[in-house]
Amino acid sequence: MNTFPQNGLGAMPSDTGAANDDSSAAMRRELARLREMLEQNSDWIWEVDAQGRYTYASRQCVALLGREPEEVLGRTPFDFMPPDEAERVGRIFGAIAAEQRPFTQLLNRNLRKDGSLVVLETSGVPLLGPDGALRGYRGIDRDVTQREAANERLRHLARHDDLTGLPNRMYLREHLAGQLAAGQRPGVLCLDLDGFKPVNDRLGHAAGDRVLTEIGLRLAELAASHGLFAARPGGDEFVLIVPDGVAVSPEAVRAVIAAPIAVDAETVRIGASLGLASAQGPEDTVDALLARADRVLYDAKEVVRRAGVSDGG
Repeated sequence: MNTFPQNGLGAMPSDTGAANDDSSAAMRRELARLREMLEQNSDWIWEVDAQGRYTYASRQCVALLGREPEEVLGRTPFDFMPPDEAERVGRIFGAIAAEQRPFTQLLNRNLRKDGSLVVLETSGVPLLGPDGALRGYRGIDRDVTQREAANERLRHLARHDDLTGLPNRMYLREHLAGQLAAGQRPGVLCLDLDGFKPVNDRLGHAAGDRVLTEIGLRLAELAASHGLFAARPGGDEFVLIVPDGVAVSPEAVRAVIAAPIAVDAETVRIGASLGLASAQGPEDTVDALLARADRVLYDAKEVVRRAGVSDGG
């Protein structure tokens, strides 16, 4: 009987202490492994409190923002954004936090410590207390600057003419639809070049492309100086969208186009027939407005043909 405490209970404290030591060591190793994973992750891992202030920031914030974690803690994501972006993203995140819901792939522009811009893609999940109250968010950021730049180039190419760089037919229709949806009554000025086809046929397509490029450049400058929207739907056709309340005379447009254009060793002159139509009211559509301008342009081309001037088409 007196051997039980020695061999049993007497041995328990030392065995339990050893087990606890092993458990603590294992936990420390696991925590170290997790910390190493967090610090080596290519994404920036963070936590914010209910006021949006960073309470944890992995070291990847150095690569993304050029700032040490100590420079981030206690501040909010909006502190690192341009003012307009902070306002935009703040509205979006405010609605998300009000509903205590997770979010994914929220794009936002940020200023690095050196002043350069970085585009981040942010995802997060809410952290809730036992009472269901929002305690903050945990999430990740990744740098998508190059991806978004490539996407922007693709979007630009899809909506712009590859020869003149002006908006193409799709972008023209988008812009006009936006004006009409906003209750505006823009004017549509359709242009068809007179005398272009003979120049293109005689001097070749390369020379014709240079003429179109020069006309596009001139119309872009005219649009920039008068607050217009210039587009090239195709061929030798161009369109100017004249905002409600803005005036531009057809003579000014013709003068811009009629200025001589140097092509190789020659100088050529191009004219233009114009067709102008203005939106009448909320019943107007993009198709109806463009069709009216086209009809006016067709009538103007007929006048040119009857006068014996070479057709631009």
